[in-house]
Amino acid sequence: MNSAIRKNNAKPYYLLFMFVGGVFLAASCSTIDYFSSEKLSHGSKITSNNEISLITYNIKAIYEKEEDQIDRLMSHVNEKNYDFVIFQELFDESTRDVIIERADPNHFSTFIARVDYNSFPEFIFQDAGLFMMSSYPRIDLSNIEFGDGIKNSNGVIHMILDKEMSKTNDFLANKSVVGALFDIADNAKLFLFTTHVQAIGTLEHKEIQLMQINEFIKSAVMAVLQAGKVKSSSDLAVILAGDFNSNAYDQQRFERMKEILGEPRDLHMEFHGDYREHTFRFGSGNASRRFDYILAYDKLNGIPLRKVKTQSINTIDVKDKEGISISDHLGLKASLKIN
Repeated sequence: MNSAIRKNNAKPYYLLFMFVGGVFLAASCSTIDYFSSEKLSHGSKITSNNEISLITYNIKAIYEKEEDQIDRLMSHVNEKNYDFVIFQELFDESTRDVIIERADPNHFSTFIARVDYNSFPEFIFQDAGLFMMSSYPRIDLSNIEFGDGIKNSNGVIHMILDKEMSKTNDFLANKSVVGALFDIADNAKLFLFTTHVQAIGTLEHKEIQLMQINEFIKSAVMAVLQAGKVKSSSDLAVILAGDFNSNAYDQQRFERMKEILGEPRDLHMEFHGDYREHTFRFGSGNASRRFDYILAYDKLNGIPLRKVKTQSINTIDVKDKEGISISDHLGLKASLKIN
């Protein structure tokens, strides 16, 4: 069954969902579509200078993307040779398949293609819409016990976030957080997390989701350190990237978000200072908010972590052949050094 609600039946399904009395999507079990390319080892890259590149992008693939839109997106991804590619709202099955098919097979070796939650009613957005691919090998976490609510599927960890009914269809999607551990160098590992926080709803509910993300990351980091997957916390960098649906330029909301998440560094604001770039547009207007972030942690639970230094970070607006943006978001791309 397709993971996204198609255009011709979205409304009836939405009405049916409302009719059942606001039954929230209780995750009974979950899976992750994960695979790796055996032809790539990146042996020389793992012992390099610890420099990585990353893009996080809400590509709004709720329905099938036009072929030209996917062509433009994947041309950009492959030409830039990003080490880590993170997408949100990648719900459409066919779009996901084409992205994987067109990813450079000589560069990308790790694919976390789909985070799926079996739920009731079954036809409503089981897929969390989160996607990750990497040129670095993933470290298997299958044998580690994590905290309550944390699912471990094929050695990738994830958790569904609490829902709140709202006036838009956004709350139907399973907003989630996903984490995977990657081998960067002999003495440098990266725990990379991505999330998508609910857009419309109360401030109190959004803060609950942020608290859940913070607890998820803390539990994950403590578990891999205790299990010996990373020799020392000084060898571990921790990055959280994604769509937080909270404007970076609303100072009060921004500071509160950072506080709840455990005071990570917003790499864009740290690098650019007062210079603003926006990543979200309402309707057909110009982008006027920055909802997308790449955050780095210097410590968690008082434990020092390996520091991430920003060499560059900027927005990117991928457009089709008619010059129209492929999403209502812009991507956020960065070149980073794990010191």
